[in-house]
Amino acid sequence: MALQISELTGSRFGARVSGISPGQISDVSDLRQLHQERLGLLCFEFDHLLKTEQLYALTTLFGDAEFAPGMITGYGKADSNDDTPVDIESQVAALRAEGRDPYLALLGNVDGNGQQRDMDQSFYGDWEWHTDMSYIPVPPTFSLLNARQVPESGGDTWFCNLILAGRALPGDLWQRVVGQTIKHDSTYGSSGALRPGMAPPSSPLTAIGHAHPILREIPETGEVALFLGRRTNAYVPGLKLADSEALLNELWTFATQPAFCYRHHWKVGEVVVWDNRVLMHRREPMNHGDSRLMWRTQTKGEVVQAFPLV
Repeated sequence: MALQISELTGSRFGARVSGISPGQISDVSDLRQLHQERLGLLCFEFDHLLKTEQLYALTTLFGDAEFAPGMITGYGKADSNDDTPVDIESQVAALRAEGRDPYLALLGNVDGNGQQRDMDQSFYGDWEWHTDMSYIPVPPTFSLLNARQVPESGGDTWFCNLILAGRALPGDLWQRVVGQTIKHDSTYGSSGALRPGMAPPSSPLTAIGHAHPILREIPETGEVALFLGRRTNAYVPGLKLADSEALLNELWTFATQPAFCYRHHWKVGEVVVWDNRVLMHRREPMNHGDSRLMWRTQTKGEVVQAFPLV
């Protein structure tokens, strides 16, 4: 099977991959190597909508499949630092009894029967930069989105490459973040809506979430990437709140410059695979009433490895 690899228009990173038959996904090799060479982003084009088992086959080429959000240790708990195992077996059994898949998340305003759901206005708004589930102790490594329905306009996804940003980070700013961590808030979702069961924190100092190194090393390549997560209620432990806010604002402003970003306009059937260790992403607003449905899978993660190694 001959893969066709092409550049993503207007991007310094990533690649478009075509020439794969859905039935031959399991025969493809070296995709992780290609992913690393293209700095964390691949867009796969298929002639037909994938079946769930085909999406899983693609997922497992990048790593062991992880349960969908809500099934993972620490996710959705009152304390995201709580790593007490949840009763996965019971949750899996309950989902399967309802005809749902514990590894597949349906993202959007269309339900499993193809009917549009009533959504809060925040769903249609501008979603903020984030890294998937960065607020848990071991975030997933790869995320995959498969476009099932897309709006005529809006709903594009931006990706920000934090290896490129890290390479260009000014020396004085680098020195200020070496050895520092960020506490990643778990109370709000990417749309800005409060997560179910969460109470609004009085300040970033009291926000619930896990802390990770700001500079992380990618074990396979030795590359260093910023690990920023989500700006809302982020906090650098050990700093005064005002100093933390100033540093984080500086980091986000620098990292999200156009030179480090790519805007993806979705086509039905595409699968985009990104490395959460390397990229942040956000979604553009979309018109109220337009339909958008994505199938999402993810792979198991690893403990965030700080740079320099200590």
